[in-house]
Amino acid sequence: MKDDSSQTTMTYLQTIFNRSADGLMICDAQGIILKLNRAAEILNGVKASEVLGKDVRTLVKEHQIDRSATQEVLETKRQVSVIQTTPRSEYTLLVTGTPVFDEHHNIVFVVVNERDISLIESMRKQLAFARQESEKIKNELTELTLLELKENNIVAQSDSMKQTLKLALKLSAIKASNILIQGESGTGKGLLAKFIHKHSSGSKKPFIQINCAALPENLLEAELFGYTKGAFTGASEKGRIGLFELASGGTIFLDEIAEMSLGVQAKLLKCLDDHEIMPIGGTVPKKIDCSIIAATNQDLDTRTFNKKFRLDLFHRLNTFTLSIPPLRNRPEDILELVRITLKKYNKQYNRRARIGYKAFDSLQAYDFPGNVRELINIIKQAIVMCDRRSLDDYLIKALNKTRPPGIKLQPMKEGGSLADKIMAVENEVLMQAAIKCLTTREAARFLGISQPSVVRKFKKHGLAIIKK
Repeated sequence: MKDDSSQTTMTYLQTIFNRSADGLMICDAQGIILKLNRAAEILNGVKASEVLGKDVRTLVKEHQIDRSATQEVLETKRQVSVIQTTPRSEYTLLVTGTPVFDEHHNIVFVVVNERDISLIESMRKQLAFARQESEKIKNELTELTLLELKENNIVAQSDSMKQTLKLALKLSAIKASNILIQGESGTGKGLLAKFIHKHSSGSKKPFIQINCAALPENLLEAELFGYTKGAFTGASEKGRIGLFELASGGTIFLDEIAEMSLGVQAKLLKCLDDHEIMPIGGTVPKKIDCSIIAATNQDLDTRTFNKKFRLDLFHRLNTFTLSIPPLRNRPEDILELVRITLKKYNKQYNRRARIGYKAFDSLQAYDFPGNVRELINIIKQAIVMCDRRSLDDYLIKALNKTRPPGIKLQPMKEGGSLADKIMAVENEVLMQAAIKCLTTREAARFLGISQPSVVRKFKKHGLAIIKK
């Protein structure tokens, strides 16, 4: 009875060994192959009769396999897993060698398990390829998106503007809030805010814009946060929903935020911290869910230093900062802006006006203190007012008349001492900085000196102090 049981067990083990879908191999302590199943023959592209009694090291030397798990088990005396390629069968195998020890901790056998991972490897390569294609399509879509911007006068031929728009796309993709857009007047801060909203997941929701400089403190507060019935004299009997509530799920754009009074700033700070507002006259706060984008053409560092802007609010709004470079720092964009503006207003006013190289050279040489807005207005005016098809003469004349007031560069006088000439050159350079820069900080960067030095030199030459 006992012999029958042992025979049955051996039959079971032999059946399992031969019918296993994984390749199985048994080697002795010297690395000699003692036994392998049918799956191992197929996976390695060999017949049992060819390899039984052979040393696994010989298989490696004969390039039948590229590496041997058995050999590494014998060297390390621990379980080893390797990726093995088999030239004969072109399979890629995950091979695990497991040592079997006797009572003295000497290796008696090595049991090798082999599994085909060719399909997995193929899928991995396909996935990597799919990811590359996805990234390629994503980049192409990004380029198309940037091209679509031209319809809204957002042009990004220059590297600086491309970088700004790429950052804007990234922020819109994650539906970021507390974004601060900085740039001179006329650079297109409002257009950039709309662009961020348009490409966010809340694009179907409202985009609410308010100019914080256009309303007095009490009206601005009522517009932003709303008010309850009878909250103040003249208030609507039904009360009013604030813009933060109206922008629910979408975006609220606070333009010219530097002009906001300190009282409203305090309320806005609480709104950013708690994501809730308190309507004027109300007793129960209301939760809000909208992205907040703020913009300014002023130096908030200076306003914060002068106690005109709250430092804590500045830090909340400064989570993500986008800077739009002035047009004078991105001359590469002027040609495309001119082309788009010409096309737009020629169509609107039924004209066929054109601009030649002469006028274009003048446009590129002009500083555009009013930035993109000024460029558009100059060309629009030329299309409407000039009777000739060529706008060159009209534009050149208009540009010569349009200069920042109160500043004229004086030619250096003949003669005089070296000190006088140095003073004259310094005076001219400072006046150029005054033309190109809106603040003393910007002038400091332009001149490559510190901001206090700029202030001292302006006073020394009797020049009007530009904003800090």
